[in-house]
Amino acid sequence: MHYILMDLEWNQPLSHLSAQYRKYGKLLMFDIIQIGAVKLDENRRMVGSFNRFIQPGLYKKLHPRITRITGISQDDLYGAVSFTEAFARFKDWCGEEFTLITWGSDDISVFQQNLTYYLDQLEDMPPMYDLQRLFGAQVGNGKNRAGLALAMKHFGISTSPEHPLHSAVDDAYYTALVFQKMPDFSSVLEHKQAVRELVPAKNRKGEKADDLAFSSLAQAVLSRAANEPNCPSCGKRMKIPEGFVPMSDYLHRALADCPEHGLVLVDLTLTKNKNGETRVQRRASLSDQQNPAYVRTKHLQWANKVAALAQQEVS
Repeated sequence: MHYILMDLEWNQPLSHLSAQYRKYGKLLMFDIIQIGAVKLDENRRMVGSFNRFIQPGLYKKLHPRITRITGISQDDLYGAVSFTEAFARFKDWCGEEFTLITWGSDDISVFQQNLTYYLDQLEDMPPMYDLQRLFGAQVGNGKNRAGLALAMKHFGISTSPEHPLHSAVDDAYYTALVFQKMPDFSSVLEHKQAVRELVPAKNRKGEKADDLAFSSLAQAVLSRAANEPNCPSCGKRMKIPEGFVPMSDYLHRALADCPEHGLVLVDLTLTKNKNGETRVQRRASLSDQQNPAYVRTKHLQWANKVAALAQQEVS
């Protein structure tokens, strides 16, 4: 029996307003463009790796954001195999007896949607298990969404030039190193993943807006109502880790994270209520993109923006 540590990279449409996305978005939100995996034997020794670029069948032009995050270019995908062929090769490489493990819960839903779209529901995902949740339960102080970089730091694992982060096969490699360090690795079987529905951006679930008792954004950004918003899907209270960034004179935005539903955008907007009074409206909505690498990058960008604003105020 083998342990397969897998990671995926995928493309997204250039615009959620495009005719292509409006027609096919409910069927395929993301096109997988890379499958990377590392195989461990029963003693957790590395015995092989798998890496395939995939020619996207629907969203053929790479979104610039995906290139920035992953380093994958359009040239990397020229001449690449189709998803159907890549999956067949991956399936053969996995062998007969294996346990499939990922870091986080996004890959299984994207993988299943690609299987359904390209193979016409002829294949279902094998059981997949979430190492991220096991790390959170055992050594991550219950943080189910701890980043891979945090787990690597915890175990003293350093990156190397040969394995840059945010490439599928290299992220799978570092996931395997973390798995090798886990004290009770077999407990990963207690964290089986479930396929969830991917909701197109134009049909966001649970977007909520509330009028706050403030007439200026400067007052609102300091309030508890602004800094402890509720998840628009489940209603759980969240924290604003970095702070609000002014997007215009009438809009400030921050990021929050729901343990169950992922990245949430929190907007404070100056509006007129039905009585003609100026009020701040708080609007929370799930982000269109929940890829862990994207979420980490977004939070880092926001922290840098808030720090730059603070520096401007000092000077």
